[in-house]
Amino acid sequence: MKKIFVTIILLVVVKTMSAQQSYFTCDEIAVYLNKGSVTINLPNLSKEEIKQKIQSLIKERNYVYKPYYSNESLVSFRDFARICDKSKCGSDLIAKTIFHLACNAGFVKITIDYEIYSSFYGAELLINDNDDVASKNDVPFAPYEFQIWDKYADEYPEAIYVFNKKGKTKVKNGEVQKTILNFFNRYITDIKSYLEN
Repeated sequence: MKKIFVTIILLVVVKTMSAQQSYFTCDEIAVYLNKGSVTINLPNLSKEEIKQKIQSLIKERNYVYKPYYSNESLVSFRDFARICDKSKCGSDLIAKTIFHLACNAGFVKITIDYEIYSSFYGAELLINDNDDVASKNDVPFAPYEFQIWDKYADEYPEAIYVFNKKGKTKVKNGEVQKTILNFFNRYITDIKSYLEN
């Protein structure tokens, strides 16, 4: 009886840990896919079936297919979405993310390119077919800074890290780091779930 109870507890712990798996790491410079990519094994699907599922995902999620990057074994698409708003992160954060799904029979390998933009002034950002980003009515926005000199910390409330004159870095805003990681992790979780079902 005790062995059964211990086994059940272990299964619950393993299931919980895998559910909370992080596919990304965030440091002072950027967000990175762990190991540079994520591979999803789909042993019962042909290359064409996988590509059809990816096209269905793009359509259902309203992503933008990117034929320029795509080829026979690669499907690329873009999303342009808000990570969080000023009330939560200190500034509005918006991500342009381009997903590259290399596929073959039985697997998909995901890599991404992204840019994060920040607007303290609530800019409504627009994106064109060439992936150029601008703001409506020229409201100020800028590329997101993961770390900032500590004397400018108040002007950049959304920055995760600050560094001082001696170059020592510390975490200033762990909640923003967690929010950014959760944002990107949700993409991988969703793609994985969609393709596996």
